[in-house]
Amino acid sequence: MKRLYIFAILALAGGMFAGLLMREDPGYILLSWGKTTVEMSFWIGLLLLGALIVGFHILMRLQSGIRQPLKALNIFSSAGRDKRALKATVKGLLLMAEGQWRKAEKLLKRSAPHSGASVINYLAAARAAHAQGRFEQSDQLLKEALESTPSAETAVCLLQIEFQLERGQYEQCLAQLLRLQKKNPRHRWVLKTLLKVYQKLEDWQGLKALYPQLIKHDILTDAEGKQLFVKLHLAMFEQCKKLSQESYLERIQHIWKEMPSELKREESLCEVYARALHDCKADILLERFISERLRHSWQDSLVIIYGLLEKGDVRQQMNQVEQWLKKHDDSAALYLTAGRVALRNQLWGKASDFMEESFSLQPLATTAAELSRLYSAMGRTSNSRTYYRYCLDLAGYHLPNLPLPNNT
Repeated sequence: MKRLYIFAILALAGGMFAGLLMREDPGYILLSWGKTTVEMSFWIGLLLLGALIVGFHILMRLQSGIRQPLKALNIFSSAGRDKRALKATVKGLLLMAEGQWRKAEKLLKRSAPHSGASVINYLAAARAAHAQGRFEQSDQLLKEALESTPSAETAVCLLQIEFQLERGQYEQCLAQLLRLQKKNPRHRWVLKTLLKVYQKLEDWQGLKALYPQLIKHDILTDAEGKQLFVKLHLAMFEQCKKLSQESYLERIQHIWKEMPSELKREESLCEVYARALHDCKADILLERFISERLRHSWQDSLVIIYGLLEKGDVRQQMNQVEQWLKKHDDSAALYLTAGRVALRNQLWGKASDFMEESFSLQPLATTAAELSRLYSAMGRTSNSRTYYRYCLDLAGYHLPNLPLPNNT
């Protein structure tokens, strides 16, 4: 608008200046052709010459337009439309960056058909719709993106997987990922996302099958891979608890058998397998397993489980525990187990001595509870009460001081 004002002022000033010149000296032009003569002032001649030049230029442009009418139309329509579409796309992307999802979606979708890269518009509009929770519109925009540019199938699928993951649609997400993995087994983003989805679905068998690919393509380091494999097998053992007792035992034995040898040395997995055998009442297998593992590597958690055996030769178990005590006389867990095995052999005094030693090495609520129960059964009420209080204190049950009846 300012330019128009400046142009008008300059034109007015130029007109006033030309008027003064014309008034001062109008000039004179004489054109003669045969018997015909034309007379006019210099200024009128100058105007006619300018009009003739402009008219000739317009005539030439019209002639060009008649010869190539479509090209002439494109000059005024296609280029302008593309420019407007590009401007709308940039504005839509800026609105997205500002978090104005609704406006961005409308602008990007409207300008997509005229954009030089319409797939970009559709993908960005789909993300804006997804951010608003307009999932149906988002999926429709992804379809339009694929229709506009079929070669962008992978990019469209990756964005759709991202949306499905955020929506919690893990089954649909898994199907898409497996299809992409088949086409491109080395795609790092696909492998990483498969890892997440398998964990969300608790599909441990699928994750176990994927594990070699994660290591091969450096998705996980060796340390991370080992940590994941331990977690994977712990979850598989946990999942077996839902089975019947017979199927439970068969399944946990199969998992342990298929497990890599280096994992069989992991304390957490050894403990979980031992507790699973105990849950299945497979005490004969459990005793053999614990004895074998402790022969190679000492583990207090397995020693505790050994003390929970309900079957087997109790005398042999007592002999085994006493043999262990010769090498591990500083283990509170072993003394607790020795006390429990002594109870099964009805060696009451020996059991109390073992448990007292365990409590002195490591005061635990469980040991205090065992001693309280044993002393109560032996009629040593004072000792029983003492360890009962220890048990409450160690377990975090701090009872207030209240008056109690006196039976003495």
